[in-house]
Amino acid sequence: MIRRGAHLASRFARSLRPGGPPATEVARVEAVLAPGELTLWRRMPASDRRESVRVAHHTEAALAGTEYAGDERWVAAALLHDVGKTEARLGPIGRSLATLAGGVAGHDLAPAWQARGGISRRFGCYLRHDEIGADMLQMAGARDAAVAWARAHHHPETWAALPIPLDVAQALARADGEPVA
Repeated sequence: MIRRGAHLASRFARSLRPGGPPATEVARVEAVLAPGELTLWRRMPASDRRESVRVAHHTEAALAGTEYAGDERWVAAALLHDVGKTEARLGPIGRSLATLAGGVAGHDLAPAWQARGGISRRFGCYLRHDEIGADMLQMAGARDAAVAWARAHHHPETWAALPIPLDVAQALARADGEPVA
């Protein structure tokens, strides 16, 4: 719990820095992502694009020297896993409040919140960003690994059934600061 809180605090602090990733990183992203994937990535706020590049770098480093190294499916999954957050249209403070509300009330209420209007809807969308992002990616014709990881990245109990090797799923999760058993 403390580790998760530290991760979220660090991510919050990084999100306050203005600007997106450097042009050299954007060029790399453009070389990896397919057109529909790239369109969704570009819609992400600057801080989310920066974070996605950070996660992609950590994923590549974790997979270096393994049979999975150099496979751009995993880079794409790292870059796109949080694309669903765009639908919530929340800044860092709103995201923090949504995370707290979900922690206190339970994520099971997110669909009901999403069905409402106003800030409740935005909180519900944020808490369901995994499902929303996977649907967005699927509609954009994204590769299967990116769709699957977007949907599953907060649900380790589903990783064994993914079309992604478990070692890769764990590397993706660690790169994003998620706990891995």
